Amino acid sequence: MEPPVALLFTGHMIDLPGRSQARFPPDRETAAAIWIGKKVEAASQGKAPMGFCSGARGGDILFLEACLRQHIETYIVLPFEPEVFVGTSVTGAATGDWEKRFWHIWSATPEHRREILRLEISGAAYEACNARLLELARHYGTVHLIALWDGKYGGGPGGAAHLVKETRGLGGIVETVAPLSLGC
Repeated sequence: MEPPVALLFTGHMIDLPGRSQARFPPDRETAAAIWIGKKVEAASQGKAPMGFCSGARGGDILFLEACLRQHIETYIVLPFEPEVFVGTSVTGAATGDWEKRFWHIWSATPEHRREILRLEISGAAYEACNARLLELARHYGTVHLIALWDGKYGGGPGGAAHLVKETRGLGGIVETVAPLSLGC
């Protein structure tokens, strides 16, 4: 019998208005959702999957929504209390109604699969969140990371590049796509 698959996700947030260099513009949301949905479906075939992710606007929420649609249980880890996290990582985009979507997913996830690290706001907090997600995923089964990532390193601690590097270092399966490469 094959071990269960831990669908781990990392990805860029939807760009805020005025971002100097586009990384994940709002007009790529639909294409990203389709790509993520296909990857979730393909990776989970017959493998008792569980999704592991945080909950930021953009890729995280798109991943969690894909898991919900496919009836895949999820485990969410936040570095801070949800109200603080919403202020740092969910609100601010001009489109997408991300805050409403976050709260819907948070409420739909059973309390025993929601973890709050209660850290101070910093890049290190996001890195700790990634480390915890990877630890949980490894404990669950075969790690399959789906990453909506531009392929660039150096975005700071706790970003998509960090989790891609860590997962590769542990021999996990990693699939990536740059948001700008997706059609509108």
